[in-house]
Amino acid sequence: MGLAGTSKGSFFEAPEWVDIKNAPGHTSQKKVYPPNYLNSILSLEFFIWSPNLVWFCIAILDYIFFPYNFISAKVWSMDWIIFRLIVNVGIYFSYCGFWHLSLYWWNWAKRPFNSVRVWRWGKLLHNMWYSFLGILQWTIWESVFMHCYATNRLPYMKDKEIFLTTRNTLWFIFGCLIIPLYRSIHFYLAHRLIHVGPLYRFIHSLHHRNTDIEPFAGLSMHPIEHLFYYSCLCFSLYIWGSPFLFMWNGVHLSISPSASHSGFEDHFQSDQFHYLHHRFFECNYGTGDIPFDHIFGTFRDKMNIKETTYKGHADIVTDEEAKTLDAKANLGMPSKETLIYYSMVIPLYVLVVQKVLKNPILVKDPSLLAFLGSTGPVLAALLISFFSSKAKKIDLRRLLFYPFHKEPFFGSFGINIFLSMLFTAMPVFHTIQMLCSEPGQGIYFVLYQH
Repeated sequence: MGLAGTSKGSFFEAPEWVDIKNAPGHTSQKKVYPPNYLNSILSLEFFIWSPNLVWFCIAILDYIFFPYNFISAKVWSMDWIIFRLIVNVGIYFSYCGFWHLSLYWWNWAKRPFNSVRVWRWGKLLHNMWYSFLGILQWTIWESVFMHCYATNRLPYMKDKEIFLTTRNTLWFIFGCLIIPLYRSIHFYLAHRLIHVGPLYRFIHSLHHRNTDIEPFAGLSMHPIEHLFYYSCLCFSLYIWGSPFLFMWNGVHLSISPSASHSGFEDHFQSDQFHYLHHRFFECNYGTGDIPFDHIFGTFRDKMNIKETTYKGHADIVTDEEAKTLDAKANLGMPSKETLIYYSMVIPLYVLVVQKVLKNPILVKDPSLLAFLGSTGPVLAALLISFFSSKAKKIDLRRLLFYPFHKEPFFGSFGINIFLSMLFTAMPVFHTIQMLCSEPGQGIYFVLYQH
């Protein structure tokens, strides 16, 4: 890769490891995966010679031209919240829209992974709608942290303090560099979690309606998946850091999936690794810059169904099955079981909002609200799946754990579930608890002042 993730000095060239004599997606990634992770970190290749540099520059511009207003954020008001929403929508749809237009309308790339794809307005509108819900949730997370910063619920490094001492400066630089690395680890763990049977069924399957992805598919997710996805922002919950680190993390989360979900092989951030995940479902749960899929035997190197490195136990998704799934990427009425799931989950967050607005009706304890908001969606999916399996007499282990149903529970499966909950549900718990408590009672103060 060249500067900022370019290839041969261009944003519209296939990566150098790709053999263009092969059909798109049919060059084995064993040449570049697993990566030399340690060398990539120590040489700063992961930052300077990757798309991270582009997204970092966008975050800097966002912070300079649309800074956080902590005076306004002391009091809840739709004025400053809507302003942040407009900014975030503008950044996301400008960036993602550019990639969609350049690839699908202006034809700046020539090598689609699926040469017989059918472009549909219905699919695009479906993905744009759920992406908007993602940006809405990014704005909610942003508003929560702004309010907590402004009301002393979460201490932070002020801008004037960044260069006040050498220690502060080095700490700030370290924070900027660690965000993309933490993002990759968090993504793998959150992603593995929502591929487990019931969570995939009620949450992640919406994202996988796109078996042939396009830029707006990247953030097209179920709102509960957005919750776990954006829990990566809670990195700022546990450190004394600049609000810029929080914004940089949020910008990275919001716009980085766009080009990697392009569906094309020959451009900046082309991502065969993740395209295979959407096409086959059962592989490449992480990103191409971390070796986790290699370690756990879930790496698939190319489009060939039979000639593969994959060692997992999931069922093969045929081409016809992939087309059928992709056709479901269309706006329509939710299913009956989806409505049941929403009816169990939405009231949990109504309780949180009531507490934040100082009008709690049923639940007042911040820790109980945090537990309901962080683990409630998981428990609801498990409960519905359990009772439906009893009614239909389905193999319970396969239903609950597929596609990891053949892994020993007290082994890689258990380790992944434990770490996944630690990196997703626990940060959501601490965020809700901090928001619903009085200043000085959040997790930061528990960690550093008790």
